[in-house]
Amino acid sequence: MMVDAEETLIVRPLAEADLDPIAALQEASIMVLGLATYGRRKAEAWARVGYQVRHDLLAQGTFFVAERGVRLLGVGGWSADSLDHRVAWLRYLFVHPDAIGQGVGRRLVEAAEASARAAGRGQLRVWSSLNAVGFYRALGYRSIRRAAVPLSAEIDLDYVLMTRS
Repeated sequence: MMVDAEETLIVRPLAEADLDPIAALQEASIMVLGLATYGRRKAEAWARVGYQVRHDLLAQGTFFVAERGVRLLGVGGWSADSLDHRVAWLRYLFVHPDAIGQGVGRRLVEAAEASARAAGRGQLRVWSSLNAVGFYRALGYRSIRRAAVPLSAEIDLDYVLMTRS
């Protein structure tokens, strides 16, 4: 289903009522956008993580959702680094596959960056999925290194650590 580009995109703080819908949005995003990069087995394992962590988001940082009308199109935010008071970690950025290329991800990153800077955290980092590296590069992030993050005892997911000041 295509979204109506004429409707205004609203970016607002994440609410508790958004938690189940964002887990479903995350799964849809991964199973369309991450499938080609990671394959079915890894994509399905990655998609399950959203259902496991969604309730932790409200306590772990500042998160936003993007919507047009009543349709939830994206989620993303940031968490503070526990060791460096200057660093904010962009986290849990997912855009519905139908809304790719419509500025949803960019607007969510801008909201997270502005919020992090307002909290005194001007150094931004993200563990980018391989399929999102180009997106973050277009926003001015640069790659630092690549690493595999375990999703389960049998499955690792490759990510790229990226940063922007």
